[in-house]
Amino acid sequence: MKKLFVSLFLMFILCGCNSVISSSNNEILTLFSSKTQSENKIWIGTFQLVFNDMKNNILKKDIYFKGEEPTDDLKGLNNEEFNSSMLNENSYYKSYGKTSFEARDKIKADIKKKFNETSDIIDNLDWTPLEGKYYAYAMLKKEFEFQEAFDKLEKSAFNNSEKEYEFFGINAESKDSLDNNVKVLFYNNENDYAVALNTKTGDKIYLYRTDENDTLKNQYEKLLSQKEKYSGITRFRKIDTLKVPNMKFSKIRNYAELCNKVIKGTDYYFSDAIETIQFELNNKGGKVKSEAIIMMMATALAPSEAPKPRHFKYDKPFYMFLIDTDKTDPYMALRVYNLENFVK
Repeated sequence: MKKLFVSLFLMFILCGCNSVISSSNNEILTLFSSKTQSENKIWIGTFQLVFNDMKNNILKKDIYFKGEEPTDDLKGLNNEEFNSSMLNENSYYKSYGKTSFEARDKIKADIKKKFNETSDIIDNLDWTPLEGKYYAYAMLKKEFEFQEAFDKLEKSAFNNSEKEYEFFGINAESKDSLDNNVKVLFYNNENDYAVALNTKTGDKIYLYRTDENDTLKNQYEKLLSQKEKYSGITRFRKIDTLKVPNMKFSKIRNYAELCNKVIKGTDYYFSDAIETIQFELNNKGGKVKSEAIIMMMATALAPSEAPKPRHFKYDKPFYMFLIDTDKTDPYMALRVYNLENFVK
């Protein structure tokens, strides 16, 4: 998958800042609050981290474009809906300053030391030192293990698809100890429920089953509201079941709408604005790797009844929210409507 990812990225770079690689009906969002009717959507906070550094530490002013009314997404970026305080320091790396080959090599050495990772993007960009040329870079890296590996379940369809997919979870044959992997956040009916999957490190994975197609932010706030109001049993019981799809994908977004435009009150423009996401989830746990970079140049450059089983089956559209240990705001969120786009 990594070789394919790098090949796509090289094609992406060669096409320039004005091209966008995307999947049909699958959108990487600028903001947690971005409005879109796309069925499948993904957001991660990595690009916001580099935008914040470019705004606060290099330009030292809000970023708007000359001769243009700001979009809602650009306003949101300037308002810093997400920032590094919503992450633990061991979950991310940031760097910014003037471009140089020394800066590039230091980033490579730093992420190798901190995460034992290599970059999929920085060697494909131009780091030639020029007056008025700057960069802001970030990597977000998370790995988490469930308290105990879930059972692998039989393959089945997702949202009435013809294709069958791999799932994990808990069924009637699962051992009792797996129940401790799950906390019920609420269960309103067979199509409206949410659970938290417990990890060894305290990272949270919230899964919210609903057919509503709203912003990720609105759905997260609704989840929290429902969780607070819920007075039912939050313990996962032997008669309950859980079914979650395996997921594995790599995505690239070029923020072409931010490139090649003069930044208001300056003589600068963004020459590159890129974000990558790699995500994997299976019965043992998951991992996230995301990079983002901006290159900037000068323009010269019911209790009485017997308990009924509750079936938490995420084989229909659902939302996922990932929250760092001891934090309350997600660093990644997505809506899954068509699983085909999330298992490549």
